[in-house]
Amino acid sequence: MMSCGTATFTKSGSDAQIESLRNFELAFIDEFAVPGKHFNAAVFQARVNQGNMKFQQAIADEKFTARRPVLIDLKGQFDADAAHLRSKASRGKVTPALASEMKKDVNKIYDHALGN
Repeated sequence: MMSCGTATFTKSGSDAQIESLRNFELAFIDEFAVPGKHFNAAVFQARVNQGNMKFQQAIADEKFTARRPVLIDLKGQFDADAAHLRSKASRGKVTPALASEMKKDVNKIYDHALGN
């Protein structure tokens, strides 16, 4: 009985970590997917580095081993989203629909990762 409670607690902590990563990525999109906003490469890279650290820490801290590949996949998605956003924002090609579409995709991916 005790081990079940521990597993649930670990998974709950894992879920909270995934939600924290989701919130970071959504805020990242909100910050940089802004039509007409001047692209500051240094600020962008600093935020990407911050995200990379968050993902690496989450992967390293994950006690629920089945979740590690999920976190690695989410990290890959963050990398792809950051590259896409860098490409669009650095060329002034951010449209009003970009943030909306990216956030919809992020939410779908994170919901899937959480089993929702």
